[in-house]
Amino acid sequence: MKSKYILIAAIIMAIITTVLFRQYIVDLDKKYKESQKIISVVVPKADIKKNQMVTKDMLELKDFGEASVHPQAVKKIEDIAGQYALVDMKAGEVLFASRFTNQFKETKQITRKIKDGCRAVSIGVTDVESVSSLINPEDYVDIISTTGDKNNPQTVTLLTNVRVLAVGKKITEKGTAVKTTDKSAQSDKSNADYTSVTVELKPEDIVKIINADEKGDIKFVLRSQLAP
Repeated sequence: MKSKYILIAAIIMAIITTVLFRQYIVDLDKKYKESQKIISVVVPKADIKKNQMVTKDMLELKDFGEASVHPQAVKKIEDIAGQYALVDMKAGEVLFASRFTNQFKETKQITRKIKDGCRAVSIGVTDVESVSSLINPEDYVDIISTTGDKNNPQTVTLLTNVRVLAVGKKITEKGTAVKTTDKSAQSDKSNADYTSVTVELKPEDIVKIINADEKGDIKFVLRSQLAP
């Protein structure tokens, strides 16, 4: 009989010990979580492809415990918006600054600048046709065509609000130069001649521009940066 009571007491003690231990673990986990500082890091809403330009609407912030976040994790959307992905990235994964490159470096290859569904075409120009050589990459222009002889010229506006990708061999915006020992970068200014202007067009507009260039004169009208 005595042994029966001892067995029951042992079972009860085991149950109490188990409950107390479980509660201790729960409390310990709760205290650990409360002690962790929560920080927000940038993650993509959808998969990002290599060489794709990242925009703000492609990104969002996600909360993580500070201890689990890598020091190079991007914490501000503005830090990588407008940059290009160096590798493929999956939706929801933490992004690192080292996986992106800025526009100055990347746009040294003009193909990276062309928007999806568009094409780049170069048009030969003179100093006057290029608004006294004042056009710069990333400006927007209207394209005017004049055909016929001097006694009966016909001038029409072919396209409006056209994006300029490059001027001569210059494909970076004015003021984006950085210090470098690269000889090609140092000669960027000399390469910025105005013998041609490369613009971004939809495929259906390319033939129109080329025909106008062959049949007459083309001039660019520089638009204000404040224009819609």
